[in-house]
Amino acid sequence: MMDLKNMTIEDRNRAVAMWGIAACVFAAAMGWMLMRFGISWSVADLPESDNMVRIIPAYIISEIAMMPIGAKLVDLYGVRKVLIFGPLIFILGSILSIVSLNVEMLIAFRFIEGIGGGLVLGLAFTAVGKYYEADKRNQCHELMTASFAFGSLFAAAIGYFFTSTFNWRAGFIMLALVMMLGLIMAWKLLPEQEGTRKPLDWTNTALVTLLFGVAAYYTQSVNVDYKLLSVESAIVVVVIIALLALVFWHSKRSDDPLIPMGITLFEKKVIILMFLFSMCGLGLIQYYFKVYLTYYEFDIYMASLNFLIMILGAAVPSLIGCKLVMKTGIRPWVTVGAIVVTISLVMTHFLASESTFFFALCLFVFGAGLGMIVTELIISLQSITPKKDMGQHTGNLMAVRMIGILVGNAVVGAYIKEVVQGGYVSEIIDLSASKSILADIGVHIANDLQYMSSALNDGFTVTVLIMAVVTAILAVVAYTLKRFDLENRCDE
Repeated sequence: MMDLKNMTIEDRNRAVAMWGIAACVFAAAMGWMLMRFGISWSVADLPESDNMVRIIPAYIISEIAMMPIGAKLVDLYGVRKVLIFGPLIFILGSILSIVSLNVEMLIAFRFIEGIGGGLVLGLAFTAVGKYYEADKRNQCHELMTASFAFGSLFAAAIGYFFTSTFNWRAGFIMLALVMMLGLIMAWKLLPEQEGTRKPLDWTNTALVTLLFGVAAYYTQSVNVDYKLLSVESAIVVVVIIALLALVFWHSKRSDDPLIPMGITLFEKKVIILMFLFSMCGLGLIQYYFKVYLTYYEFDIYMASLNFLIMILGAAVPSLIGCKLVMKTGIRPWVTVGAIVVTISLVMTHFLASESTFFFALCLFVFGAGLGMIVTELIISLQSITPKKDMGQHTGNLMAVRMIGILVGNAVVGAYIKEVVQGGYVSEIIDLSASKSILADIGVHIANDLQYMSSALNDGFTVTVLIMAVVTAILAVVAYTLKRFDLENRCDE
């Protein structure tokens, strides 16, 4: 990503340190999906527990809740001073997870691991803005985005490999080692960078953390503990709205809040676009994965490799967009990217179930659209943000991005779950009357898988068509962004 030739020693050390931070991002991103598929099989050596469904949400909730804090601490104390905490907490959580004696212990230790992961992700994208000027951030931001993408998309296959080859604990050893390697690289080579050293508003910090934590909890519980349209769901939504109002009320009275107040119309549009594109785009990736596994073949390795095509689709437009966005402004990139994503979603509705070739083609176009949007939005936001407040703005944008991804998963998941459960009752096998038990079980499983495949495919393709309409509307919103918003930036 970054050319290390023709650099001064200081510039080279800083670039290598960014590769170290990218390794930390890779490990933190893998925490999302490491145990995503086959949890009950993965931790079969632990005592059986009804709380098994909490293993993944425990990490996600604490990670998202801590991202704004990690970024804000960079503003206050500098990148290097904050860097040590996130990776070490993540490594501690990973090591404790390895020695878990039951599911409940694993959930608690995953929560600790997520705290470290959130601090890392909050710090990483902020560090780019702190160490590089506006017109030099493109490649480094692309590095961080690519690290997060690779970690998220291939974690399921990596976790499956370690579990099937060794034990589920082996995956956590690998996470700890990757995080440690990244920490050593970054810590040894990053130059000192002072912060504002203002006192942290602990009340505001607690409220913002609670807000993002509850929002993340909702996205993880809506398809597990209750339905999307239910009294329980409505209660949690009311709590989130109340917390949001309380956070804004307190932030306006705080000298240095975690959520920036008085932001420009341009920044408001960027935040809204990041949330909705994450929901309509990145939030669908998990269900692309599930459709492939269910509709074609249950091969996690092939499904993961299939997503290389999406990354390839995103690579070229993203690299070009990151390099040119400061010259052209954000409008052409996000507008065209939104149109391409819309086209890919329509293609998915009509073509994705035809064959693996068309599935891959949809992914390629999908990636090409996203490659023109996500990183360009981050660069554009940082271009108008003073360096002293870089963490405050960047951390919240990244947390909003993560919430958008989870909301996309939750909404699509809730809809598909309703379709899959729509009156279908699995037939009961009468073993006493069966002449060939294995044959009857085989037919039973085949019937269930066929129903699941059809229902999942139908629910998914209808949903992506709806999201295509939303994305088309976002293209119109993106077109209203003005180039002069970038020209009036303030990096001092």
